[in-house]
Amino acid sequence: MGKNWSPLNKIRRVVGSEKLQTVSLLFSGIFLFVCSLEGVEHGFKLVFSEWANFFLSMVKSGVAPFTGLAIGVLSTALLESSSAVIATAMVSMAGMVAGGLPLSSAIRFGVPMVLGANIGTTAGSTIVLFGLRRSTTIEEFNATIPGVILGDMYKILTVVFFFTLEVTTGFLSNIATRLGFFLYETLKLEKVFAIFEKSVLDIFIKDPIIKPIGNAFILFFGGQVGGILFFILWFVFIVISIDFLIMKGLKRLIQTDWADRVLSAFKKPFKSFATGFSLTWLVGSSSIGTSLAIPMIATKMVSIEEVYPYLCGCGLATTVDLSQIYGYIAGGVVGVMLGLSHVILNIFALILWLATPLRVLPLKIAKIIGRFIASNRHSALLLLIYALSVFIFIPLIVIFIL
Repeated sequence: MGKNWSPLNKIRRVVGSEKLQTVSLLFSGIFLFVCSLEGVEHGFKLVFSEWANFFLSMVKSGVAPFTGLAIGVLSTALLESSSAVIATAMVSMAGMVAGGLPLSSAIRFGVPMVLGANIGTTAGSTIVLFGLRRSTTIEEFNATIPGVILGDMYKILTVVFFFTLEVTTGFLSNIATRLGFFLYETLKLEKVFAIFEKSVLDIFIKDPIIKPIGNAFILFFGGQVGGILFFILWFVFIVISIDFLIMKGLKRLIQTDWADRVLSAFKKPFKSFATGFSLTWLVGSSSIGTSLAIPMIATKMVSIEEVYPYLCGCGLATTVDLSQIYGYIAGGVVGVMLGLSHVILNIFALILWLATPLRVLPLKIAKIIGRFIASNRHSALLLLIYALSVFIFIPLIVIFIL
C-alpha cells in the first residue's frame, strides 16, 4: 500500500476536509450576516427617513439637551448607524452655525446627540439575539440575554455619567471646543483623509449589493412599502446566516483544534479588547463588531466576562476608524469638535469602566437585569419590551414632552 493511502493520511484528509467545510460555513455565514446587518440598516433608513427628517428639524427649534440626547438614541436605534446620526448632527450643527447660531450653542446641543447615538448603536445586538431564537434552546436564549444587555449597560452608564457632567459643567463640549480649534487650525488633514472616504463595507457590500437591491425595492414597491419589505428580507437573512451557517460553523469549530486559537483571543482582557478594536476598526461598524459576539456567547464559546473587554474595544474603535475621522474633518470646525467629543467620551468610558474598580458595575447590572428577564417564562416578550422601552418609547416620551 502506497504512502498516500496510509490510514494516517486518510485521517488527515478527513480532518482537513472538515476544517475546510468549517471555514466555508463560517466565512459564508459571517459575510451573509454582515450583508444582512447592512441591509437592515438600509431598510430602516428607507422606512424611517421621514421620521428622521422630523426629528432633525426639531434641532432648529432650540430644544433642551435632553431632547438632543433622546433624538440621538432614537435615530440611531431606527437607522442602526451611529455614524449616520453623528454625521447628520455635524451637518445640521454646521448649517445652524452658518445661519448665525453661536458655535458654542451648536456644540452644546450636538454633544448630547453624540451621547445618545452611543446608546442607540447597541440595539443591533438585540435584533441579532431574536434572529438566534430558532437555532437555540430556550435555556441558551435566556443565558445569552445578559450578554446582550451588557453592551447596553456599558453605554447607558457612560451616558448617564457624562451627560450629567455635560449639562452641569459643559465638560465634553469645553474640552472638544478647545482641542478642535487647535487641531483644525494647525493640522490641515482634509486631503490626507479624503482617500478613506469609503470604508471596507462601502466598497465590498453597501455599494455593489445593498444599495442596488434597495433601489430595486423602491422602484417596484415605493419608498415606505419597499423599505419594510427590504427590512424583512434582510432580517430573514440574519436568521438564515446565524441558524444555518454561523451556529453550525461555530459548533464544528468547537470540535476542532482551531477552537483554542479562536478562544485564546478572549482569554486575556488585552487580547479581547484588541480583537474587538481591530475587527470594528476594519469594518467601520461597532454594531457589526458587537453583534458578532452574540452567537459566540450563545454557543458558550466565551463568557460575558471574557467578551466585556471585546465590547469596550468595539466602542472605542468606532470613533477612530478612518472613514469616521474623514467625516469629522469633512464636517469642518463643527465636525472636528463633535468628532472629538465622540472620541473623548469613549476614552473616558474605557478608563472608567475597564481600568478602575468600577469595571464590575456594568457586568453586575447586566447580570441582574438579564437574569430577571430570563427567569420569566415569557422572557422573549419581556426582552422585547425592555428593548422597545430603552430605544423607542422613552426617547419618544422625552422628545414630545420636553
